[in-house]
Amino acid sequence: MASDRIAGLWQALAASPDNHALRLLLAEMLHGAGDADGSFDQYELLLEADALPSEALLDGGRVALELGRVDRASAYADRAAAAGVMEGVAELRAQIDASLGLDGTLRLVRRGPEDDDDAAPLELEADVRVTFGDIGGLDEVKKTIHRTIVLPYQRPELYERYGRRAGGGILLFGPPGCGKTLLARATAGECGLPFSNVRIEEILDPYFGISERNLHETFEQARAFAPCVLFVDELDAIGFARRKQSGSAGRPLVDQVLQELDAIGADNEGILVLAATNAPWDVDEALKRPGRFDRLIFVPPPDRDAREEILGLHLRGRPVDRVDVKATAKRTPLFSGADLRAVVERAVDHVIDEALDSGGEPPLTQRHLDEALTGFRPSTLEWLATARNYVDFANQGGRYDDVARFLVSKEAKSWKD
Repeated sequence: MASDRIAGLWQALAASPDNHALRLLLAEMLHGAGDADGSFDQYELLLEADALPSEALLDGGRVALELGRVDRASAYADRAAAAGVMEGVAELRAQIDASLGLDGTLRLVRRGPEDDDDAAPLELEADVRVTFGDIGGLDEVKKTIHRTIVLPYQRPELYERYGRRAGGGILLFGPPGCGKTLLARATAGECGLPFSNVRIEEILDPYFGISERNLHETFEQARAFAPCVLFVDELDAIGFARRKQSGSAGRPLVDQVLQELDAIGADNEGILVLAATNAPWDVDEALKRPGRFDRLIFVPPPDRDAREEILGLHLRGRPVDRVDVKATAKRTPLFSGADLRAVVERAVDHVIDEALDSGGEPPLTQRHLDEALTGFRPSTLEWLATARNYVDFANQGGRYDDVARFLVSKEAKSWKD
């Protein structure tokens, strides 16, 4: 029972009040049990002791905001930004601004069969801090995005001089958890523009014609707030290949996507469009033609240097002792960024179990990371196996050449079952 474990944590903390790992676990469990006030008190104690891991700063800020403590939520957001947290800071600040009526958030009008005109927010981050410098590795990917999206925005006169038409979107594809969304956020940061993340759940609707209307409203609002970066995640969900559809229900939505990209009856000037998908082979071919998402960019699993950087980020702020990040990065080929975070969290769970048993505050060591890696298989393997089939049997136009090169690389071959 959660209540029994919470009671046990209180007893352990009474005996060892400086055990910060136990206090953080208590804060999380109290919030999960619906005790936001008690959780907030624990976060505040950890923050005062400068013992709150960087990844947990945003959790403390969200609890503070839930209680209406906007001043404290801002303090957590500022501390997270100073600690180098890359994901989530802008979202928390946007929520803080919204609570103060300062957000200027794009609104996506959702209309149901009764046309009740309820509005659901479409995320617009006005304070984007992530840039390419915050992303380890992926140099070729960043270079392509810079040339295709960032430079035409920053230097339009250069493109005009050479008669080079700026435009066309970028479709990022690759295994899940490898940083596609982070790259899109960083693109907005490089341009100094707001970042609008189109959430598929805010587009798709079971009622006839509503999904198309929602999508149109999304682009209309982006046009009103231009210039901005409009990012469409899971493009295959709204642009599923018509030739693969068994019926005609999904075709109007694909047609609507094409119309919005071509700006029929509207103007997309100032809207930099990016999209991402785990399944580029399921995206309608018309969406991948010139002037639309004509640049398919493969985002592979992080290489060894990037894995080392990601591991260091997730270990930052935690009590560690004799951890060999380089050796761990070498042992984790094909691990996504999400996989690496899961490994660290598993290792932390082992440490917390030891802390509960001993009443002490042991540091996280290499042994804990090794235990966390036992039996852990990278989540990218299934995607790579699927991609290999498309490389072998459906790559006549060379669209997946980057994937083919990766599959025969030393990095891909270094994983051993």
